[in-house]
Amino acid sequence: MFNFKLSMLFGLFSLMSFAQDAEKIIESHINKTGGEANWNSLNSIILKGEAIINVGDSYPMIVYHQRPYNKRVVFVMNGKEILNEGYDGKMGWTYSEVTKKNVVIPNYKPDAFDADVLKYKQKGFKVKYLGLDKYDQNNSCYKVELTKNTNSTVYCFDKNTYEIVMEKNNEETLYYSNFKNYNGLSFATKIVGKPKEGGEYIIQFNDIKINPAIDKKKFKF
Repeated sequence: MFNFKLSMLFGLFSLMSFAQDAEKIIESHINKTGGEANWNSLNSIILKGEAIINVGDSYPMIVYHQRPYNKRVVFVMNGKEILNEGYDGKMGWTYSEVTKKNVVIPNYKPDAFDADVLKYKQKGFKVKYLGLDKYDQNNSCYKVELTKNTNSTVYCFDKNTYEIVMEKNNEETLYYSNFKNYNGLSFATKIVGKPKEGGEYIIQFNDIKINPAIDKKKFKF
């Protein structure tokens, strides 16, 4: 009985240690990428670049995002914005090749403006440190898992810079690189996505505007 109680106590301390390690890693990430105050003051963003869907298929791309959920992602074709994904505050939208107009996406779940690691406790996430791992041949990262209900996402934070270099969720694995600073905030300007069902896409940003004024009409579809 004595040993059993000791093992339970040791297990409890281990869980606490893992949580504390994860909390320190996330805190270091936020501090090194701009600081919580600066991230909290970010209310809108416009990202311009290109999306490479298949080998040789590249499209100019613009992302408009406004707190808390308003979103507009478009491909620019022949000088015209073609909606890939949008959210007007109530419904999700996309462009239909069949009807040649924007249509509602059933059961659309909007992306939060902030990353989950920012104010994760207030959002109801639990964190766990999973250990040190390599994300390429030369570089290592700290793996941290965020869970909420049945949803789980694993983040890899570079061992030296504490940038998020990889994210794995239920739908895909994302690789982040080419980090650049805009108005004191650090952003990955290259994202490689590998969906679970297969395939790969690349998104590269060459221009990021912080807190721009965005006409509300941009979010009417």
